[in-house]
Amino acid sequence: MKILIKDREKFHELLIRKGFSKRAFAKETRLSEATIAQISNGNRNPSPRVANKICCKLEENFDEIFIIEKHDEHIFKKGGVRID
Repeated sequence: MKILIKDREKFHELLIRKGFSKRAFAKETRLSEATIAQISNGNRNPSPRVANKICCKLEENFDEIFIIEKHDEHIFKKGGVRID
């Protein structure tokens, strides 16, 4: 499973509404600026720990910011062998 940002534009707006630039938010969460930029642009998927840290700092529920994408189970054969 992957954690994906739900709406990049909404996330940027949320940062602004909470008084953060990406740089300030990175500093506040003790994550790198590159990490915050990549997550906010949809180029990187956060780990559960990082997603939780972001939600806590923004005082938002996980489901307001992120979605969990489940892997397509039909691409696996019996026995767990991937058959793309």
